[in-house]
Amino acid sequence: MNFAHLKLAKPLNVALIGSGHYSTGQTALSNEVSTDKDFGVLLPSLFYLRKLGKVNEITLCGRDGSKFEAIKEKIRPWGGGLGLNVNFNSYPDPGRVDEKAYLSVLDDLSRPCAAIIAVPDDLHVEVMLACAQRDIPFLIVKPAVTRLADFYRVKSVMPDGLLGMVDYHKVYDEANLSIRSDIEEGAYGRLHHVSSLMTQRRDMVRIYERWLRSSPGTNVNHYLGSHYIHMTGFLTGATPLDVRATQQFGFIERLYEIKVADTIQTHIRWRARDGCCFTSYHVSGWADPSQTESMTYQEIHILSENGHVFSDQRFRGTRKVLVGTGSQVPNPYFFGLSQGLLGHWGLETKYGYQSVANFIDLAITGTDEHRRFKLPTFEDSEYVTAILEAADMSLSRDSKVISITSHNGRLELTVTN
Repeated sequence: MNFAHLKLAKPLNVALIGSGHYSTGQTALSNEVSTDKDFGVLLPSLFYLRKLGKVNEITLCGRDGSKFEAIKEKIRPWGGGLGLNVNFNSYPDPGRVDEKAYLSVLDDLSRPCAAIIAVPDDLHVEVMLACAQRDIPFLIVKPAVTRLADFYRVKSVMPDGLLGMVDYHKVYDEANLSIRSDIEEGAYGRLHHVSSLMTQRRDMVRIYERWLRSSPGTNVNHYLGSHYIHMTGFLTGATPLDVRATQQFGFIERLYEIKVADTIQTHIRWRARDGCCFTSYHVSGWADPSQTESMTYQEIHILSENGHVFSDQRFRGTRKVLVGTGSQVPNPYFFGLSQGLLGHWGLETKYGYQSVANFIDLAITGTDEHRRFKLPTFEDSEYVTAILEAADMSLSRDSKVISITSHNGRLELTVTN
């Protein structure tokens, strides 16, 4: 997506709230187990955007001030040959633990400014409320919320025109944009069924163990399933009608003694824009062996009256087999810090970076220009929120079907059998 036609004003001062895996690559397994985001996505994207003149000061905010020195040491080499300014402010101070440090950061943030939020799901509401109350545009990692009550609570306090986006970065993947274009042109005919698989190595449970223990109700469907659940609505423009979910328990419950499912399946019935119905089935899991080639298995299949569409979004044509690390299948299109021929990171083609860059471009304009585009905004996440909550309700009621209906401008969930 190209926003070159927009008039860009002054660069933004950005608060990055959350100092964990997606922000910086730091995890409980750092220096022990490698992941596909060992340097994070958000912080390096902001450094690159600062080099482009779109970001000014960067403030990294976590809960534990003792983490920042290791982060600074890890990124120090980027300030050399790449010519990046890798300086950032950090809160709280070294040695301090402060769950509410982000409030001070947002209060002190010089305008024009924006916030990027990458904290555990149970903290999303309070951080978004803090941004909305200060009229600060924000980008939040998905899912924004998992309950409709929380969605309407945040929506009710957001100033009119405030930019709130959700980091459903798969909407920028060229493979998905191609599918969406085909659907809009009618190439597939009527849709019959969409299925997806998105599972990750079990190492992720160790990375998120503290979060899973402290946040009952958190599950892999929120973290992974939401990707393709959102994608189905994005591709088709359909409206969800009802949801049924199933789950299986295994190694997480056995080894960690946490009541968290290894795998969850979500079955959704949709009404397409032409009035016809189709179904989708989404498998998400955290039980893949640590030895799998990819950090994430991810694929989507569409069955329509005109045929089949398969998109393997795990295997992108690159495979490495090396002594020590064994077989690896990287996804070079999501994110990567390899240098281009001109000596800088070639992030412009990476859909993980594009999600951040497009948010920054729109936030710089200070207008409601985002309404012109089909973007994953907070406001547009209403259906995803309804589906995730309906799936949780279904799981808690022995996999009963949960209907999604609209009443007085709000979505409501009811048990149908």
